[in-house]
Amino acid sequence: MANSLSAGFIEVWSKEYQTVFYKKNVAKQIADMSFQAQMKKGDTLDRVYRSDLSSSLAAYTRGTDITITDVTDTAETLSVNAQFAAGIYRDDFDAIQASLDFAEQYGKDMAVYASNQVDADVLGQWSVATSTVDDGTLGGTSGNGIVVTTSNILKIFSQAKKKIKRLNIDDSNLFAVISPDVEQVLIEYGAGRDTVMGDGKNENGRITNFYGFDIFVSNQLGTSAVLSLATQPTDGDTVTINGVVFTFKTTLGTTAGNVYTVTNVDTTRANLAALINTPGTTTANGVALSVANQNIMRNCTATNDNTADTLTLNYKGLGVLAVSETLTDATDTWTVGKTQQHLLMGQKGGTTVVMQKEPSIETKEEPKRFGKNILVGELYGFKTFADGAKRLVDVKVDTTSF
Repeated sequence: MANSLSAGFIEVWSKEYQTVFYKKNVAKQIADMSFQAQMKKGDTLDRVYRSDLSSSLAAYTRGTDITITDVTDTAETLSVNAQFAAGIYRDDFDAIQASLDFAEQYGKDMAVYASNQVDADVLGQWSVATSTVDDGTLGGTSGNGIVVTTSNILKIFSQAKKKIKRLNIDDSNLFAVISPDVEQVLIEYGAGRDTVMGDGKNENGRITNFYGFDIFVSNQLGTSAVLSLATQPTDGDTVTINGVVFTFKTTLGTTAGNVYTVTNVDTTRANLAALINTPGTTTANGVALSVANQNIMRNCTATNDNTADTLTLNYKGLGVLAVSETLTDATDTWTVGKTQQHLLMGQKGGTTVVMQKEPSIETKEEPKRFGKNILVGELYGFKTFADGAKRLVDVKVDTTSF
C-alpha cells in the first residue's frame, strides 16, 4: 500500500512575475534629436542642402569672364508618420483578486517593445549609408559579408574611419553599434591591450571606446539575405524566414503561408515577395500569415529581381536572421556570403529622429464595464538626410558562423 497525502499539499505562488529580458536601446545615443523642441507641432521637418560647388573652381585669366555656375537648393523632408500602438484590458474584478499587478507589468512590456521599434528603424538606416565596408574592402569578395576574427577586427574599424575621413568628415564623436557576436571577437582581440580598449563600461549604453569609436552592443541590428530562385519550385517546397514557413503550392488552398506557383518562376518569386511584404493580406497568389507570424515579419521587406533570379530580404531590428529552404533544385538556395548582419558605424547624429509622443503607458476607462484599457502608443519620424548619409558606414558581416 502507499500513502495518498497529496490533497493536503499546498501550492506556493510567487508574488512576482518571472524576469523578462528586453533588447537594449541605443538609438537616442547615436541619433540627432536636436529638432525635438522645434517639432512640438506639425508633421514634417524640411532641411535644405546646397549644390556641390567643389568642381566649379577654375583658373582665372585676367580680363576674361568668370564662368557663373547655376546653383540649386534641394529640400529633403522628414515625415512624422511612424505610429505604433498596443493595448490590453484589465477587468477591475480581476485586479481585486489577482495577486500579481499584471496591468503594470504588461504595460511596461508594451512600452519597451514600442521603444525597440524606434531602435530598429534607426539601426535599419544602414541601407542608406554612403560608405560600405565588406569582404571586398578587406581583400575578399565584394558585396559579401566579413567573417569577423581577431585578425581582421582592427582593420574593419580602421577602414570605417578611413571612409568617413575621405568624405571630409572629422573623426570626432564616432560610434559603432555591434552585435554580441562581434563584441566577443573584440573582447578576445582586446585581451591584454589596455592601451587600445578605453574605459566607459555601461556609460549611457556605451560599453567601451575602441580606436576612437564609442562602442554600443545591440540585438536590433539590421540583417539581410539573398535567395537564388531560378527554377520553378516543386509543389510543397518551402522557404523559412525567421521561423516563418512559406510553402509553394500548385493549388493555393487555405493554409497560412501558402504561395501560388503559376506561369513561371519569375511570377512565383514575385508572389513570395508580395506575401512577405503584405503578410496580413490573402490574395489569389498567397494566403495571409497568422497574426503571430505577421508580427514576426513586420519589419521584413522583400525585393524581387527577375534579371538576377533573386529575392533579397532586408530585416530591421532582428540582429541575426535565420533562413533555410527545402527547394528541390539544388542550385536554388540562400546565397553564400549574403546572409548578413549590418553593423552601423559613423559619426553620431547621422540619422535624425523626432519623437512627438514617447511610448508612455495610459489608462482609459471602459464606459460599460468594470475595467480599464491599458494602452501604449508612440508617434515619431526618422530620416537620414543627405549630409547624415555621409556620416554613416554599413559594415556587412557574414552570420554563417553565428
